[in-house]
Amino acid sequence: MTDSPTAPISFEAFGVTMGVTTNRREARDRIPEILPPGWRRCSDAAVKHRLAIVGDERGTYAVDVGGKPVIANVSLDIALDTLDSAIRMRVAREARERIFIHAGAVGHAGGALVLPGSSFTGKTTLVAALVRAGATYYSDEYAVLDSDGLVHPYAKPLSIRDDGYLQRDQRVEALGGTTGEQRLPVRAVVVATYRGTIEWAPEQLDAGDAALALIAHAVPAQDRPAETLRAATRAVEGALTLRGDRGEAEDLVPLLLAELEARAV
Repeated sequence: MTDSPTAPISFEAFGVTMGVTTNRREARDRIPEILPPGWRRCSDAAVKHRLAIVGDERGTYAVDVGGKPVIANVSLDIALDTLDSAIRMRVAREARERIFIHAGAVGHAGGALVLPGSSFTGKTTLVAALVRAGATYYSDEYAVLDSDGLVHPYAKPLSIRDDGYLQRDQRVEALGGTTGEQRLPVRAVVVATYRGTIEWAPEQLDAGDAALALIAHAVPAQDRPAETLRAATRAVEGALTLRGDRGEAEDLVPLLLAELEARAV
C-alpha cells in the first residue's frame, strides 16, 4: 500500500469502509485525527464510501462526500470539522451490527449510564463532570448498542463548548479519567436537559417510554426500525429511566453515581 503525501486513506470502522482523498499534504497529515474510534486501515478495493478534502491555490478547502460538494472556500480546520461530521454520521447510520444513539455514556459500578439528548442539551458537560467524579468514559456523542442492548465504547475526544459555543476537543485523560473497553449493561437512562438554576425533580418512565426515549435519538431508527426497537427494548430491561430538567452538572453527578451503585447491588 502506497504512503505518498497525498495517497488515499482507506479505513474501516464498525464495519463501515471509507476512503478519504486529498491533494494537500497538510490535510492528509491531519485526517487521522478525525477518524472514528477504533478505526483500522483497509484496502482501497474494499472501500464503499468515498470522501475528499481538496485544497486550492488560495489555501482554502472544499469537502466532497460521495461525489457531492458539501462545503467550499473554508479553512482547513473548518473543512476537517465538516469531514469529521460526515464520517461520523455515515458510520452511525450504516454500522450494520450496532445501533448508534445520540447520547452521552459512562460506566460505573459495572453498568452504563446513558444520557440521550440532542445538541446543546448539556450532554458533554454532564459526561465530563461524571468522568471527573470517577466514572469511566464511553462517549459524549453516541451510546453504541449491540442487539442485546449492551453499550460499547465510542471514545472520541470530548467536544467541550466554550462560552461562545465554539467546540474544542479534550482528551479524557486531561480530565483525570479513563476510557471504558468492555461492553456494559445499561443500569440507568437519564434524559436531563440543562435549565440553569433548577432543582432536579425527575419523573420515572416505564419500560415502553424508556425505549422510546432511546429510539427518539437513534440514528438508524427510520432505516432499521426493527433492529433499533430490539436494541432499545433490550437496553432498558431492568434499567432505571428518569426524565427531567436539571441544574448544574456538579449537583446532579453524586445522585446519578449513587443510583448506579445502588442498582449494582
